[in-house]
Amino acid sequence: MEAPVEEGRYALFLQLLDALDEGCRLMEVYDAMPHRYGGETLYQAESHTIALIGRSPGITVTDLAAKLQKTPSACSQMVRRLREKGWVTQAKNARNNREQNLGLTEHGWVIFENHERFDRECYQRSCRNLAGFSDEELRTYLAVQEHLNASFRQDVERSRRDFSEIPEK
Repeated sequence: MEAPVEEGRYALFLQLLDALDEGCRLMEVYDAMPHRYGGETLYQAESHTIALIGRSPGITVTDLAAKLQKTPSACSQMVRRLREKGWVTQAKNARNNREQNLGLTEHGWVIFENHERFDRECYQRSCRNLAGFSDEELRTYLAVQEHLNASFRQDVERSRRDFSEIPEK
């Protein structure tokens, strides 16, 4: 049995988790909102898909799904919607007829560039908001977050194991 954590440290850890939960909640709200990139309104899933295609022209739906951690079916549906809007192209791979390579239309590139500009502005504002922290403090935060992520991965795996052991009714 592991030794219990000292109460003061545990209380501080719970505050850290509360702050992290608030950040996650705000990101969920932000991701659920439509955003304007130039003259077009897109949801985050659409803009992330366009961003990945723009950064990796010729990417396949399978590769897109792996990068987005979505199912190929979900990505195929998204690509179909983006093609219908006239923002994405799909062409057979000359070396493999079963694969479709994705690209952006001229208008898709405009959206991509507007999205990149918007992200850069948001990230630079966030970076300026951290001006009171030294580079070393930011590195410490990054190290803490990486350790938390490793712990969260363990929690996910444990829950997957626990769930897989539940007998079907």
